[in-house]
Amino acid sequence: MGLRAEAVTGVLRIGNVDIEIAPKFLSVNDESWQTVLWRILTIVEGGHVDDNLTTAQELASQSIPDLLAEMFLRSYTKGAARGLPRGYKSEQMSGATLRGSIDISRLGEWIARPWELPYITDYLTDDTPLARLLRWSAECLAGTVKAPGRARAVREISANLAHVGRNPPHLLDAQRISLDMQHQALEPARIVGLLLLEGAGVHHAAGEQALSGFLWNSDVIYENYVYWLCQRAATRHGNRVDKRKLNFGVVISGNGPRLVTEPDVVFRDNRGTPVAVSDSKYKRLAARPKSSDTYQVLTAAHVLGCQRISLTYPVGQDQEPTSWRISSALGGNDIELTALPLNLMSLARPAGPRELIDTISAWLDRPIFP
Repeated sequence: MGLRAEAVTGVLRIGNVDIEIAPKFLSVNDESWQTVLWRILTIVEGGHVDDNLTTAQELASQSIPDLLAEMFLRSYTKGAARGLPRGYKSEQMSGATLRGSIDISRLGEWIARPWELPYITDYLTDDTPLARLLRWSAECLAGTVKAPGRARAVREISANLAHVGRNPPHLLDAQRISLDMQHQALEPARIVGLLLLEGAGVHHAAGEQALSGFLWNSDVIYENYVYWLCQRAATRHGNRVDKRKLNFGVVISGNGPRLVTEPDVVFRDNRGTPVAVSDSKYKRLAARPKSSDTYQVLTAAHVLGCQRISLTYPVGQDQEPTSWRISSALGGNDIELTALPLNLMSLARPAGPRELIDTISAWLDRPIFP
């Protein structure tokens, strides 16, 4: 039997065997890769983890499913003490007494049976998107955590929420869930639910066997984390970042739309003027970037008028950036292209995020063509 994973990271369980799939942007030779992936996931999917929910010792000794379960259990135990938020649902009904608003979509029924009023009424219910997300998350964690005590605890939560629907809300609906001040303690549990829901959304090839577990698109995780780092580096300089499609080129003959490019990160000053462009490359850094990797970022540089551009690559140890001066034979300004390696394994250290932000900040600070 063969096993292959492409562009995904996460955990699968086959019987009593756990299969952990490490992303290629982390070094599996270092046992702290799970800690690094955990820190990246919690940032790109919702914010920092509360130190009271997962300690440094726990990060070093537990698997990702157990870390998720620990965060989920502590948040749920604290937040559900006041009860889960309730919400209103609409229901179509009919009767001699109007108990809501007239349902104009059923006026034909009213004409046929004028003694019955078709109406829509709202009622208070516990079956909310948050409750369904929490129940589904508890069931998902119960099949993947290693510690028997945690597995039993999340199964109890699932049993306590048996009165709500088993199907989780759509990912977009889950992302829109907003908690009031009274229920803020449930926010970490909601973040865990989003992480699991994002992992469940990865599409796999059809097969005969269904496996418990959850996977994430590793290239998307890397790209989103680099964007987060660039945001922090830009803030230091009083700048901001964005990601949007750039339309360029004017059709001068024939039919067709304008050309389009979408760089991963565009740095802009406080006036909105582009000052730098960066593109995230989810691949190993060789002696020089592949020509296909440089096309998009060079196009964005010409369209936006930026002389400073970079390609960010994940590496497993500290490495110096390499820069090239690119001249134009058409008389334009020269462009400086930098292959910027980011040692993501530094996230195993408390100061790791700051070190990565420093790397990007130093690239932004360095004079062009020194």
